[in-house]
Amino acid sequence: MMKRLIIGLVLMGLGVGHAEVPKLFTERAFTSASLAEAVNHYVAIGEVATVKELDKFIADDASHANYLFTRGYSVNERVSWVCRILYEPRDYYLVHDPKLGMVKVPDKNFHLRGPQFGLLKIPEKSMPADKWPLYPLVLSGSTYLVLNENYNPNGVPEELKHYMDYCKENGVFRTTPIPVPTREQAFKDAMALRQSRAWQDIQWVDKDGYSYPLGEQWTFGYIVNQAKAIPAGELAQKHPNPDATAVSLR
Repeated sequence: MMKRLIIGLVLMGLGVGHAEVPKLFTERAFTSASLAEAVNHYVAIGEVATVKELDKFIADDASHANYLFTRGYSVNERVSWVCRILYEPRDYYLVHDPKLGMVKVPDKNFHLRGPQFGLLKIPEKSMPADKWPLYPLVLSGSTYLVLNENYNPNGVPEELKHYMDYCKENGVFRTTPIPVPTREQAFKDAMALRQSRAWQDIQWVDKDGYSYPLGEQWTFGYIVNQAKAIPAGELAQKHPNPDATAVSLR
């Protein structure tokens, strides 16, 4: 009872009800379904409210005032996952012209970059943006999957606020929800990922002979667990229009 009271008071301080806080930010374990549910929560409340809510999570985590967001996982990483899906790339990028100021340069192949928090234990050098546009996430079928987590710092890590500003300046906030997969669908999409050309092209042992200690088998196990952990029989949210941003893995 006391634990529930503490949690309730914390959430009231954030200005949201317990049911409104996505499980992605209240539970250590996550699934492809809880990731999708979090994204849909923010699609529903819109960009202004989303930025405000995420800023509260970040500030709270930085102050270590709320154990819900500081136990066993990185709030920065999870916020960045949500941003990777919420912000879709524009078909142009901005450059500064000495006479005209900021101008739009058309680019249909523009991809929003991932956060620069450091290095993950996967061979990023063999995972170019044209094949992995959502890195460190991937969309396989209708399921969003996280490739890896827990960055090792490399130089000075990018601040999350800076990355969120980059997404807002260069992306378009999603207005349509994404499918929430069942365990069966997420597992099927994870298996399809492993058979994709993009996955097959990953160099788990690079040209210098360096092999990633958490190699293909471990990485795939991490991915497929995001499907297996979805409660059996959990209903997927059906949407009349499939995700228009689906990217076929090559």
